[in-house]
Amino acid sequence: MGVTMKTQALFVLSVVALGAVLAAPSQAATPATYEGLVAVRSWNLDELYLRPNADLASYRKIVIDPAQVTFRKDWNKDSPDLHGVTRRLREADAQRLADDTASAMQSALAEAFKARGYEIAAAPGPGVLRLSPSITDLYINAAEDLSPGTTKSFTKDAGEATLLLEARDASTGMLLGRVVDHRTARETKGIERRDLIRTTSVSDSFWFETISKRWAADCIKEFEAAKNR
Repeated sequence: MGVTMKTQALFVLSVVALGAVLAAPSQAATPATYEGLVAVRSWNLDELYLRPNADLASYRKIVIDPAQVTFRKDWNKDSPDLHGVTRRLREADAQRLADDTASAMQSALAEAFKARGYEIAAAPGPGVLRLSPSITDLYINAAEDLSPGTTKSFTKDAGEATLLLEARDASTGMLLGRVVDHRTARETKGIERRDLIRTTSVSDSFWFETISKRWAADCIKEFEAAKNR
C-alpha cells in the first residue's frame, strides 16, 4: 500500500510539474529586443528592429549622419600574390577605400529617399528622421594597390560587408528602427577563370555603390510598411 501511495504521489507531482512547464511562456517565442525595439520579420533584410506603434512612414524629411566604416580584422594582412610577392595595401589607400565606401553609402541613401519623395533636411528638427548609417566587417577582395608592379586580380566577388542603419526622431533622439544586413558585392556562380571578375578600385567602388542602393531601397520599403505590422 505504501509503495502504491508513493507511486501515485509521484505521478501527481509529475503531472503538476508538466502543467507548470506548459503554462509558462516559451522563451523561444519571445521577440528579440534592442533598446526598446522589437525584432520584426523581413524578407529583404537579415535583421529588422522597430519600435512598437512607431510610424516611420509619417516622416517625409530626413537628415543623414556621415557613414562610419570599419574593416574586418583579418583584412589587409600580408599575403603572397600569384607571383609569390607579399603585398599589403598602404594605409593611405585603405583610408581612401573606407572614404569611398562611406561616400557611396551616403549618396545611395540620399538618392533612394529622394526618389521616394523624401526631402533632405538642412538640420535635425521636428518631423525629421535622422539616419545613422555604418558599415562593419568590410572585406574588399584584391583591393587595388596603386604602387608600381601591381598584378591583375580576379575574384568571385568584389567583397562583402555588414550594413547597419539606425533611424531616430531627429527632435527627441528616440530610436525608432534598426537594420542589420550582410551583403556580398556581385558573387559569381562558377569557379573557372571565365567565371571570375577582374577587381580594381573602380569595380570595387561600382559594386559597393550598387549594393548600397539596393540596400537603401529595401530599408525604405521596410520603414514605410512599419505601421502596418
